Amino acid sequence: MLRAVRVLDELARDAPQSVTLAELSRRLGAAKASLSYVLEALVETGFVRRGERGFVLGRRLVELGGAYLVGVDEVSEFASLAQSLPVAARETVQLSTLVGQEVVYLARHDGTQSLRLGTDVGRRFPASCTATGKAILALMDDARVGALYAGYTFPRRTTRSISTLDGLLADLARTRERGFALDDEEANEGIVCLGVAVPAPASGELFGVSVTILKANLDDYLRDLLVTDLQRLAGSIAHPLRSVSRAGQARALGSVF
Repeated sequence: MLRAVRVLDELARDAPQSVTLAELSRRLGAAKASLSYVLEALVETGFVRRGERGFVLGRRLVELGGAYLVGVDEVSEFASLAQSLPVAARETVQLSTLVGQEVVYLARHDGTQSLRLGTDVGRRFPASCTATGKAILALMDDARVGALYAGYTFPRRTTRSISTLDGLLADLARTRERGFALDDEEANEGIVCLGVAVPAPASGELFGVSVTILKANLDDYLRDLLVTDLQRLAGSIAHPLRSVSRAGQARALGSVF
């Protein structure tokens, strides 16, 4: 079971490209013969399919993923509330959760000014260079973050990406002080993301919301409006009983801008 999960994780990292048996064997440090049995079982059950040059994720994961998302209150709240935000609704707004040292994107709202980036639902990104990732990590104390990143090699997506634990801790301190996280061309050049953590729910899962915008279009005034929208969104997701009234308030405010 554990080996099957590790295989799925590796295929997810390379999606949509296929991965060969030899490459999976090298990455996982497992014999090809034993991995072939695991892959055959995953293919037979629809979790994996054979591509032209190796293996790729299968349709069965879509079914399970859809079933998971339907049962996550935060996702349903996000979908109904993001479109009602006074200013951020015009941009790309996303909901993600923390999995290890990465964020997984669970939902996405595309506004009239939306950007097409590689952050579709289900994709993973290093938490250290994403706004939602840093917003969620800022909920933790430095000792917990240090333990999470012990022995970790920080990915460098751009020249501005955080590359050390000390750099990450310093960034998280700034995030806590100003009340929102900032990805300033750390994941993609020319792109800025603002992020706010959703107050921890009873389930224990950690979520964050973000808005993505071209750096050339962002000034301090617009930044403050977007952060206010994200804070409203995060608060509404965390307290669904207030969502109806907040959504109505958001629509009313939307007529002002």
